[in-house]
Amino acid sequence: MILAILLLLSGAPGAFAATPAPSGLKSPAQTSTSVFISWNAVSGAPRYRVQYSTKADFSDSTYNRFTTTSTELRGLKSNTSYYLRVRVISADGTTNLSPYSAAITTKTKTAPVIAAVVNPLSVASYNVKCANCFAGAANELTWAGRRSAVVANIKAQMPDVIGIQEASQGWLKDDQRPGGVSQFEDLQERLQAAGANYRLTNSKRNNCVKDTTPNLCVYADKGASQGTKLFYNATKVSLVSQGSLALPPDRSHYLAWGIFIQKSTNKKFFVGDTHLTPGATADVHTKQTQAITAEIKKRNPQNLPVLLTGDLNSHKWTTPRNAPYDVLIAAGYKDPLGNTYASDLPSGAATAEKTVGANYDSFNAFKRLANARNAWGNGTYLDYIFTSKMRVVEWRTVVNVDSKGNFIGTIPSDHNMVKATVQLP
Repeated sequence: MILAILLLLSGAPGAFAATPAPSGLKSPAQTSTSVFISWNAVSGAPRYRVQYSTKADFSDSTYNRFTTTSTELRGLKSNTSYYLRVRVISADGTTNLSPYSAAITTKTKTAPVIAAVVNPLSVASYNVKCANCFAGAANELTWAGRRSAVVANIKAQMPDVIGIQEASQGWLKDDQRPGGVSQFEDLQERLQAAGANYRLTNSKRNNCVKDTTPNLCVYADKGASQGTKLFYNATKVSLVSQGSLALPPDRSHYLAWGIFIQKSTNKKFFVGDTHLTPGATADVHTKQTQAITAEIKKRNPQNLPVLLTGDLNSHKWTTPRNAPYDVLIAAGYKDPLGNTYASDLPSGAATAEKTVGANYDSFNAFKRLANARNAWGNGTYLDYIFTSKMRVVEWRTVVNVDSKGNFIGTIPSDHNMVKATVQLP
């Protein structure tokens, strides 16, 4: 009995009589940075270990554990042959329960040659935190203390269209002009004063007959969308049409949308901006995102190129699932970062040809040290830019940090701006 246990733990020949090696290992698809593999299930197998190496003798191997019988191995070298095999292991990963399968060889694709970009279009997403949401966190300033930093951040990047979240329609307490000034109006005024020619797709504050105030509101659809607003650089693009959709279940969160023309190409494109309910269940986020995809389809009958920006209040580590992400991917939208479930390594389906700062999380919580993964990995994102099929030249997560990763000066918001530069098809 003791000898049998020792054989099982050691992986010696004859130790695996009860559990056969997995069969049918294959690699049906490859990218320049990953390979997809699958194998036949072994009855009762609690877990599998995949071993892979660039060497036929499996020296200098990498090992990954899986409970599924298919996966994507990421972070691989382009145009490189890999040797792979798989075995059954115990649930805790400490014991080998079967011999390895027969090894197979697969090869990653050659990295594509990146062509010069012609007439780039840039779109950004930025949760600027509502002026009346000041929580007094360390390093957090009031809107009056940080709005100049928000303006400077936007002006430094000058996106052609920017989806803003939490630019509240509520009046600012430090501006005593008759009729008050909302946060989104204040932001636009300051951008204009800084020489950035940004306009709003919809400047209405409230969906009321008298849209300047919610007091004694008589409902009228004015296309107002609370703090979810689209700003566009009128020097680079022109507005064709716009609208908004109040999202279920309580209609307190919105999709704001606009159809634009890129002046340098005369091409039309569609941009949506949204902010899903914080702390909502996966089911609520699913319904909200389904309403968004349905509205885009309704408002975009020409099937124009689509970019969707927003704070989805869900990320790759959210349990039980990253519901908005799942809905958008199922609807055919692309995540430029390939920032899928429970992995810092980008998927081979990532479309961004270049990334800058993608290892930083999009939510910073006003912490002086910016949270980041290793330089080659993806951070955790609440803030997204999804696209329809198009070339994504660059993804940039905008952070101004020193050599130690600390934010320099005023932290503009508790979210970092994210920006995608694309070429319209």
